[in-house]
Amino acid sequence: MANEPETVAPASLPATAYANNAGKDASAATAKRYERIKLWLHLGELAFGAAALAVFYCAGGSRSLAAVARQIGRNEWGTVAVYVAALLAGGSLLTLPWSYFGGFRLEHRFNLSNQTLTGWIWDEIKGFALMLVFTGIVAEAVYALLRATGAWWWAWAAAFMTAFSLLLSFILPVVIVPIFYKLTKLEDEPLAAKLRAMAGQVGARVVGVFRIALGEKTKKANAAFAGFGRTRRILLGDTLLANFTAPEIEVVLAHELAHYHYHDIWKNLAMGSALTAAGLWASDLWLRVVAVGDLANVEHLPLLALGMMAFSLVTSPLTRAWSRRAEYCADWFALEMTRDAAAFESAMRKLAGQNLDDMEPHPVVEFLFHDHPALSKRIAKAGEWLQAGGK
Repeated sequence: MANEPETVAPASLPATAYANNAGKDASAATAKRYERIKLWLHLGELAFGAAALAVFYCAGGSRSLAAVARQIGRNEWGTVAVYVAALLAGGSLLTLPWSYFGGFRLEHRFNLSNQTLTGWIWDEIKGFALMLVFTGIVAEAVYALLRATGAWWWAWAAAFMTAFSLLLSFILPVVIVPIFYKLTKLEDEPLAAKLRAMAGQVGARVVGVFRIALGEKTKKANAAFAGFGRTRRILLGDTLLANFTAPEIEVVLAHELAHYHYHDIWKNLAMGSALTAAGLWASDLWLRVVAVGDLANVEHLPLLALGMMAFSLVTSPLTRAWSRRAEYCADWFALEMTRDAAAFESAMRKLAGQNLDDMEPHPVVEFLFHDHPALSKRIAKAGEWLQAGGK
């Protein structure tokens, strides 16, 4: 505009270099702002949810709901089903502002979403239905075990949750993902053949390579190596296919294959099972201190949820540190497999730009909330690989 002061590049930099640096600085600032808003929304929703559960229980709301659930449900199974459905519905309505702003408004504000409001609402309905089914199954199992196994209910419940997690991982690419995204066989057969061959190098048999229609809803790029056994397949977002070169896609897949090669899925499952057991055991102690009456009474479910939330908050920095270490190893494996540090770096930078990731989050934020290392550190690893003799 005419009234705005003219910007002058420093004499030590060419004008084009100054413009490029200014653009990078603006992009980095936008990514930091986006990540900061997401973090505060997450913390706000977490605090609000915990406070709502505590007030609901202490004010007698849970006792009243349990009484109504017993009248409608008529038996223990029906009581748990009615109570859980009502609790989830009420919780979803209370946290709807966070879901709307974080899942719809924020993504549009930062030009990351292609989704219509109607499409977002429909996805929320489908997500709630799945949450109702899966949470209902787990709750029924936990309370059945509380009634049947007494003091050792937490160990049996942890075993059930581990088995249920395996089942969900098995059905994820064939049942859950298609509910939200259209999947089609990848038409680029040379690329698909290359990716299948890469999977074969680590001994992984895949059903096929599939294209996920992410672009109908988001501009973000993603890829996955999902499923078990007969459901294992390679999933590539159309947003990734449209903006990444074949070598960059191969690097991204090589990173995912590394987790299979290092058995990270099984390691994470074992660690998750142990932490679930520990969290349920700690919650059992917590319930015996604060709950009045039979622990198998569903009215104490908010206390159990609060106990598990508190345990997760305490242990999550450790699990995220474990995850970041595994991601570093996977990056190194990807570099060894593809021998292409340039494609690795360009893929990381494209992911940062397309997904609006903060390249250099604050160390405290990274330690507490990130399960992947900062992208700047991951790119630096490529430099270390080159110095170690990579080509």
